[in-house]
Amino acid sequence: MPAREYRWRHLALLISILLVFIVAPFVVPLHHGTLVMNVISAAVLVAGSYALIERKHLFAIAVGLSAITIVGTGLLLFFRQPWALFISHSSIVVLIVFFCVTILSYVLGSGRVTSDKIFAAICVYMLLGYGWTFVYSLLLELQPQSFVATSQIARNDYVGRILQLRYFSFMTLTTVGYGDIVPHSQAARTMAILEAVMGQFYLMVLIGRLVGLHIVHGSDPRSRA
Repeated sequence: MPAREYRWRHLALLISILLVFIVAPFVVPLHHGTLVMNVISAAVLVAGSYALIERKHLFAIAVGLSAITIVGTGLLLFFRQPWALFISHSSIVVLIVFFCVTILSYVLGSGRVTSDKIFAAICVYMLLGYGWTFVYSLLLELQPQSFVATSQIARNDYVGRILQLRYFSFMTLTTVGYGDIVPHSQAARTMAILEAVMGQFYLMVLIGRLVGLHIVHGSDPRSRA
């Protein structure tokens, strides 16, 4: 199948990520909200795997890791126990790291900077914030006093915890830091520093470079030849 037919694959991934973020606060309170949210989240796994479809071996690995993640999420859905959380969230972190690395290799690869590459770079940024959410959740399970919040982060409300920590993760990634959730333990502070530095470095260096090259190539007639 020609490469042009996959030109919007990273836009599909970006839309699926944004869809999960936007609908989660409205769907979760419903009677079967958690189940519905898990189904919607599976769209991110499908879109992430589809983004790698041109690289067959990576696509196969993505499908395998996605299957493991779905099983792990199902375990947490039926067995709300710490061991299920470790399996579920660890598998999610591994999968997101895999997506970030493989998508970045595509973004930084040779060839013209296209709109799809810019969408891919934005996807990596969003996945970074999403991945750190589950790192913080694992830390909170190991050290329950890792964070202090104006509204208590419930240990047994796993969905509510993820929504709160996702908010904290993106406030840290963007260095907004409203202060309603703050890292309390040394481990949590160290991780927050790493995420903040990573977010700023990523935006300044990678996104700025890609957008600049895209403008240059778009204005150069030879690049469209």
